[in-house]
Amino acid sequence: MRRYSKIVVVVLSLALSLSSVTSSDAVTAPCKFMGLRIKLDNFSVPSCANFYTHSSAIHLPADSPTAIYGVVVCNMAQSDLSATFYDRKNQTRKLPKGFVPKSIRGVKSAAQYVFKASLRSGKIIGLHPVLYIPTSTMVKPFSNSQYIGSVNNFAPVEGINTSDWVRWDFSTVDSSKKLAGTFVNLNKSVRASQMMEPPAPCEPALSVLEESTGWYTKIFGTKDAISLYWDPGMHTQMDSEYVVAMNSGITYMTGAPSINTLLAKTVRISAVTSWSIHGNPVGTPYNFEPGLGLGNVTGFSAKTPLVSC
Repeated sequence: MRRYSKIVVVVLSLALSLSSVTSSDAVTAPCKFMGLRIKLDNFSVPSCANFYTHSSAIHLPADSPTAIYGVVVCNMAQSDLSATFYDRKNQTRKLPKGFVPKSIRGVKSAAQYVFKASLRSGKIIGLHPVLYIPTSTMVKPFSNSQYIGSVNNFAPVEGINTSDWVRWDFSTVDSSKKLAGTFVNLNKSVRASQMMEPPAPCEPALSVLEESTGWYTKIFGTKDAISLYWDPGMHTQMDSEYVVAMNSGITYMTGAPSINTLLAKTVRISAVTSWSIHGNPVGTPYNFEPGLGLGNVTGFSAKTPLVSC
């Protein structure tokens, strides 16, 4: 009897051990789904395919007196021998540029890497890359979403409203690593929502509203294909932006979270609201912002079926 008791104890201990390993592995995975490893100089770095949607987008150990996590950037000027580390609270520390892998010094893609910084007496004494965020991963939270709002016009020509209703629909990431989308009411009229009684207002196509002025199509183009992508350093390092590109090639921008802050928060598509034209706004449809929902949530939300009119 004693022999069988020992066997049971050993089996239970082994089961508990395996259970703890599985649980630990799940907790320590930085992202909900991991991608392929990439090479960064002499390092092999895991990549993030999909963010978590709870607690924080990226799960890494808590900061401690000996190690912190974040993003590091520096410029190419030989006279500048330092780099800047941004932690999960977006606080900064200086460190020697020599710690930064050579291939990402002074380039915007540096902001796509999460580093573990080793500390001694509060100073950074070493860096190790622990995660890479592809540009496509940043736009995946917007998959199968819609954006409903208004386009605002700066000094419009006669006959053009100061603002008009708009809807964009987005599907999935395409071969160019951008989120494919459609400017729904550029060329066709649709109802503002699925509301049946009374029926939701019929929102006319912008190409019809512009009549012969070309006000909208000269900026947006004549085709309804659009795309959404992420630029980790649009104008300067750490200038993280989401960008919507019209079929004409003209783009609209809005602020995006920097990777280091996603160690402490999730990506909330509902927080992405206003878009501004990338260029001179005068005499253009210069801005998009959430408007009246009339049965739908304005701004970004889960995609709803279209109702033509």
